[in-house]
Amino acid sequence: MPPVLWTESYRIGHTAIDHHHRELVECLVAVQTAIDVQASMAEILGRFDFWLDAFACHAQIEERLMDRLTLPPGSAHREIHCAEHGDFLHEAMALRTRMKTGHCPSSIIENLGLSLIGFDLIRRDFEMIGHLLHEGQLEIG
Repeated sequence: MPPVLWTESYRIGHTAIDHHHRELVECLVAVQTAIDVQASMAEILGRFDFWLDAFACHAQIEERLMDRLTLPPGSAHREIHCAEHGDFLHEAMALRTRMKTGHCPSSIIENLGLSLIGFDLIRRDFEMIGHLLHEGQLEIG
């Protein structure tokens, strides 16, 4: 399957977060490519671990931003968004465990990428930016 690719339509308007999102997508492409070319398991896991670390750091940055949210809708969003970060990391860790057994078609990484894009990059992060703007906790530009 072709890798999940970054497009500018994924941008949410926050320069640092957009940069992180692009890097996260590119790191997943590197994992998927390593699987497709049948690289060593050490290389595949190394690339996946690099992506996992990058995602964990990215989630922490977003969660620090969301700590600024104090109004009920923003607070509710923060709770849901942070829980989804945790769920996504647990899913990724389970996938890593599965990868160690040698069973990991690149389509599994593609599905992880689609989940990342569909929920974190697009839906939740656009909502996060909206809440931050609404509460005056983020300036445009």
